[in-house]
Amino acid sequence: MTTSSDKPDHATGQSTSPPPKWKWTVPVRHPNLYLWLLFVAVLDVIFTRVVLFFGGKEINPVADFVIDNWGRFGMALFKMAITAFVIVVCEFIATRSIRISRRLALASILISAVPVIWSCIIIITLILNPPVEKDGEFEEEGYEVRILQPIQQELEGRPDHG
Repeated sequence: MTTSSDKPDHATGQSTSPPPKWKWTVPVRHPNLYLWLLFVAVLDVIFTRVVLFFGGKEINPVADFVIDNWGRFGMALFKMAITAFVIVVCEFIATRSIRISRRLALASILISAVPVIWSCIIIITLILNPPVEKDGEFEEEGYEVRILQPIQQELEGRPDHG
């Protein structure tokens, strides 16, 4: 039976493996909340890209400025930088009050979920009422919204199907 390499050698009292060069002294205080915050932030980036693809506009003026100057990749980096900043602030506040830090993390998740929910509504609207092309081009004001109707009603309204 051999001894594990991470346990100290009983004869010499020393470990056979070198000690780690660095080690976290304190784990993050709210790992599950930070995971949810990151998840919502990534959903925000994905849904914003989908809405922009279909001709939507960014309503946040700061994010719009970032998109105009650095593109969609810059927007993703900007969102992740904001998320990292919030996590660092929560960890700093946790050194003074764990309860306030937890409330800030929860509030950040809820605030970040608002644009995600709004983007979901827009995307569902786009799925139910897709953009319609006229002569291979979209209208100048954006796209025409059309209510989907059963095929039979559409055929009855055409002159060639009397």
